[in-house]
Amino acid sequence: MARTDNILISVEDRYVRRMLRGEKKVELRRKALNLVPGTHVWIYSKLPKGEVCALGVVERVAEASPDGIWEEFSEVSGVSEFEFNEYFSGASKGYAIVFEDVFPLGAGLSLSSIRSKVGAFQPPQFFKRLNASGPELSYFQTALSPEYA
Repeated sequence: MARTDNILISVEDRYVRRMLRGEKKVELRRKALNLVPGTHVWIYSKLPKGEVCALGVVERVAEASPDGIWEEFSEVSGVSEFEFNEYFSGASKGYAIVFEDVFPLGAGLSLSSIRSKVGAFQPPQFFKRLNASGPELSYFQTALSPEYA
C-alpha cells in the first residue's frame, strides 16, 4: 500500500470558506513546499474560528514568478488581484498548492479539543508534517466524514 503524506496548514477562515465552496482551488504560498501528488492537507482555520475543519488532496505544486502564478491561477485563486499583489509584494517566486479536492470534515476539531487530546498543540505558521503514527493525525482522522474515511 502506498504511503500518503499528511501535512497541516493554517489558512484564514474566509479563504477556507472559499475552498469549501469550490471558489478557491489553490493555496498560495511564498515559500517552496515539497509535496507529492496525493498528499493530504489538513486545513486549520485560523482564529477566531480556530479549528481543523477541512481536508484537501494535492494534485500538484506549481512554482513560478508571482505574475506567472496569477496568470495561471487567478480564476481559481479565491483572492482579488489586490490581495494577491499585497501577499506576493517583494517575492521573486510564488507557489500554488493545486488541490484535486477539498472537503469539509464531519465535525471541526477546535483548538481546545486538539490541545486536550494531543497536548501542547500549536497551529503552524507555514506548515507542519504530520507523523503517520502521531497523536495529531490520529485525532484529525476521527473527524473524517464516513464517505471520506
